[in-house]
Amino acid sequence: MQWQDIGIVVNTRKFNDNSLIMKVITENNGIYSGLVRLKKNQGGQGVNLTGNKLNISWRARLSEHLGYFDTELNLSRAHIIMRSKLYLSGVNLICSHLDLLPEREPCNKIYTLFDSLLDNYTENNNWIEQIVKFEFSYLDSMGYGIDLTECVLSGAKDSLKWVSPKSGKAVGLEAGKDWSEKLLKLPAFLLSSEYENSDKVDLTDGLKLTGYFLNKWIYSDLNKKLPSSRKKIIDFLNK
Repeated sequence: MQWQDIGIVVNTRKFNDNSLIMKVITENNGIYSGLVRLKKNQGGQGVNLTGNKLNISWRARLSEHLGYFDTELNLSRAHIIMRSKLYLSGVNLICSHLDLLPEREPCNKIYTLFDSLLDNYTENNNWIEQIVKFEFSYLDSMGYGIDLTECVLSGAKDSLKWVSPKSGKAVGLEAGKDWSEKLLKLPAFLLSSEYENSDKVDLTDGLKLTGYFLNKWIYSDLNKKLPSSRKKIIDFLNK
């Protein structure tokens, strides 16, 4: 069994003195883990680093086996990621989410979003907005989409201002004004791609919204806490 694809390194861990177990998200084959033999002169460290884009060949005797990766650097990003606390925190956060995806199932949309996020890093609010949008799509890919199509109480499609913490569905201004303190704020940038210049309040509300449902629907079921890197991103906003 074998395939060739483009992938991004999610994480690595030592297997023995001569090899690593590496997890990647690929364009066409989903999340995959495999063994990587270390090169004697480099230890593979310059290539197989989190965030780097690789040309990957995977092979195994049987499809259910872990298999081996042969890798070639397509685009180096790791050295840039390590220079910025915000970039590093964002990548660590997303890779923590990716680590929970089921392996060997197609996830092209998530791959494309992650690749774009890595390519378009800027140390400002716009990049944090992209992280929130990634988490929004990630929830949907895990089968827990937040429904922003209409107000769950009235059916109205306009003036959506909150999200119900129970149902994960949008609530409109008029229908929800008496219960606003019990609802999660819905930032405008999640409703329209044309919305620009999200401020710190919008971004904090967005992180609280996705964080609430990530914890409720995914992390708590796995007896895990939300990644600590989320707090570092919030701290960046509060500077």
